[in-house]
Amino acid sequence: MRIRRWVFDRGDNLAGAIYGIILVTSLVAAADGQDEIWRSLGIVEATVVVFWLAHVYADALGRSGDSGEKLTFAGVRRIAGRQWPLLQAAIVPSLALLAGCLDLIATRAAYLIAIGYGVAALVWWGFLFARKEQLGRGATIAVVVVNLSFGLSIVALKELVSH
Repeated sequence: MRIRRWVFDRGDNLAGAIYGIILVTSLVAAADGQDEIWRSLGIVEATVVVFWLAHVYADALGRSGDSGEKLTFAGVRRIAGRQWPLLQAAIVPSLALLAGCLDLIATRAAYLIAIGYGVAALVWWGFLFARKEQLGRGATIAVVVVNLSFGLSIVALKELVSH
């Protein structure tokens, strides 16, 4: 149960979860077919960590500047935890790429699983948002379609660029 929460519980930061999934899926799609899979995994990991650190930094400065409070280690740690969903978004795609690196699955399959997970996660977050907000059927469909359009846009751009 603890691992499931660590991997999938995004707390109250739905924006971070969606942004993270879009970022990671874009990185994987851009790397697919361009680099060796170990290099792709490294690019995904390094980029996500840098973006997470940038979000923590910007959030900490913004909160401090807006409130006039001094930054504390505990405060920055809370912000880092709140921004966790951005890092969290890379876990499943990275595991797929790692499986490809270790020849547990074919390289092509690793990329497809990582990208497919990203698209599926965007749909899932759309449904969760709609449920939390108690949206009706039409609004739920609209939210899911918008989220899905981000994922499919990434796939379309990947195909356009790679061919």
